[in-house]
Amino acid sequence: MLCGEKIQMMRMEHNLSQKELAEKLGVSRQAIAKWETNRGIPDIENLKQIAQLFDVSIDYLVNEEESIQEHVMKLPIDLEQYPIPKGNALREDQVVLEKFPDAGAIRELYRRRKMTTKENMVDFLLFPGIQEVQDHWRDASKYYLIERNSCHFLVNVTENAVLVSYTHLDVYKRQVNSWVKFFRVGRI
Repeated sequence: MLCGEKIQMMRMEHNLSQKELAEKLGVSRQAIAKWETNRGIPDIENLKQIAQLFDVSIDYLVNEEESIQEHVMKLPIDLEQYPIPKGNALREDQVVLEKFPDAGAIRELYRRRKMTTKENMVDFLLFPGIQEVQDHWRDASKYYLIERNSCHFLVNVTENAVLVSYTHLDVYKRQVNSWVKFFRVGRI
């Protein structure tokens, strides 16, 4: 993926127009359009500003080998600043709705640690659900599968950041429905 395509993708992920990005960087909207269509490239100072604004490295911007699929975008947040919602909603849900207001679909993923046979037996016989509770205490972050602008993203909301990565899973396909129930992670 070329530099211009990466700039355009990240601008769209941050819900910025070309004009808004131009204002943040102190350049013209035409310059942004020129970069995004690969008719020009930003100078080193603008690359530094773009990298800082989108929380990526300059290497990522100029390296044509690294695609957006391999990149994880980190959006800083402070989860404690969000009010405690009423009902069954969570603060993490509010964060996702705020960061992705134009999402076509948002699906919460339920995470479950892969256990050994011995752990499964202990969990089933002695303390049903204890492994899941213990796993939640180790990592209380929430995961979501989001479709926006024909792109699909795996989103991890932690206490201090939202980690967004591109995925090839289609939110509307039938294969996802069974996958959404349990998002398995490897051994911790």
